[in-house]
Parts: sequence; C-alpha cells; structure tokens
Amino acid sequence: MTEIEPEHDNKRNRRHWITRWLTRFVVFTAMAYVVFLITLSFSETALVYPGSDYPKGNWDPDWFEYEEIEFQSADGTDLVGWFIPTDQEPAEPTRTILICHGNAENVAEVSGYWGTQFRDRLRAQVFAFDYRGYGKCKGTPNEEGLFQDSVAALNVLCEKANCQPEDVIIVGHSLGGGPAVHLAKTEGCKMLVLQRTYSSLPDAAAASYPMFPVHWIMKNRMNSADSIRDCVQPLFQSHGSEDALIPVELGHKLHENSPAESKEFFEVEGMGHWDPLPEEYWQRLSSFVDDVCG
Repeated sequence: MTEIEPEHDNKRNRRHWITRWLTRFVVFTAMAYVVFLITLSFSETALVYPGSDYPKGNWDPDWFEYEEIEFQSADGTDLVGWFIPTDQEPAEPTRTILICHGNAENVAEVSGYWGTQFRDRLRAQVFAFDYRGYGKCKGTPNEEGLFQDSVAALNVLCEKANCQPEDVIIVGHSLGGGPAVHLAKTEGCKMLVLQRTYSSLPDAAAASYPMFPVHWIMKNRMNSADSIRDCVQPLFQSHGSEDALIPVELGHKLHENSPAESKEFFEVEGMGHWDPLPEEYWQRLSSFVDDVCG
C-alpha cells in the first residue's frame, strides 16, 4: 500500500494540473474572443467603409468632358459628383445613368473608366458621385448616410438631365449595390445594373470572417436580398466565379430574390473581384439594355 499510494497521488495531481490548465486556457481564449468581437464591432465603420480620400485619383483629367457638381445630402452633408455628358448627336436618343461606386474608389477614379465606358457603350449621360467620407466629401459613412447620399445624387441627376427617376439606369458596383437597390425600391428607376455585389453586408462579412457571429454584431446591414423583392425593374447582374471578397453565391442569392420579369445573370468564369470585365460583358449588357429599354 505504501508504494501504490504515491503513484495514485501523482496521477491525481497530474489530472488536476491538466484540468486546471485546460480551464485557464478555455477562459483565456473565451475572453480574448469576446475582446476581439468588441474591437471588431468598434472598428466596423473602418472595415466596411475604407473610403478613398482626395487627392487619390486624377482630379483634373483632360481626355474627357465632365462637370464637377457640389450638392448636399438630406442631413446637410456636403457631397461631390461628376456629370459626364453624352457624346451623341443631339438628335440621337440619350440614356441617363447613375453610378453608385464601390469601396476604395472615388469619382476621380470611377469616372475615367466606368463613367466613360457607360457613356460610350450605352450612349448615355452619366453621373458618378461620392458618399460621405469618400473623395472630397466630409462626414462619416454609415448605412443610413449612404442611402441619403444616393437619394440626393439621384435628385441632382434628374434635375441636371431634366428627367424622372423612372428614366434613370442605376448602376451599383460592389458596395454600391446596396444603395442602388435601395434607390430602385424607394425612388424607382428604369433598370438596375449590379456588378459583383452582395445579398447583405453581414453575408459578405461572414465570407471573410466565418469564425465570428457577424450577423449578430454588425450594425450596417444593407439587406439587398430583402429590398430587391420590391424591385420589379429589369435587372442585369454580373459576377465572377472566383470572387473571393464577395462570393458568387451571394450574387445568385440576390438575383433569385428579384421579381423582375426581365433579368439576366452573367457569371464570368475565372474572374475575381478586382479583375477587369471582359468584352463579352459589355456586349451582353448593351444587348439587354437595347431589348428592355429601347
């Protein structure tokens, strides 16, 4: 008995030590996880809206015509947009396009590519604008603020082009898909063009941070998959099959919820989130617009 008891005590002490160590490890890990969630919550604005501050981009281009327009959002936030007139002959029909751009972009970057592409490919006059906190615009971006900014931009474009929201083709790229769908639902439009966008911001965040309960903690929602249920306007949507930032499945989820009778989903095989759109995209978009808008 005297030889067995010490061995038994040693095993019991070892089990006790292991249990205590595991308990401390679990408690420490749980505390670290909670602290990170709190940090993630406070950092949400910076993570969701990284912006693209002035003077990034070419703010004095000389190779296309544009007019810089200053205007205000509903809450008084000062905003900036660029109006790009059509280069069509006066007698030819002109389409009107509003661009809701994506993250890490501003009007100086967007207008020279997206603006002129839509002008030339769709024979249109184009208005691109910056949200609060982007480009030259002051303020801090948030969901309600971006929605207000988008409505203000649509109103400016309609006044400039002497048209109604129902005459405007609204383009939403990446982050801009949320404001674009919101505009179609609340203000109306002629048709929606959505590029590499999401079903909701929490859905997109969950793809990048699957280990965190982002659907519970995110304040910025932009639930386009829900809002688009009220949008009967024609929809042309595109997405890359290899999009690692906003997986193509989220694009399909959004598209499936659209009640539009005229809609098309163009999936580009092998394309990532930042890859250029192929020529086939512009051909199919032009054909779709011709068919549904005349």
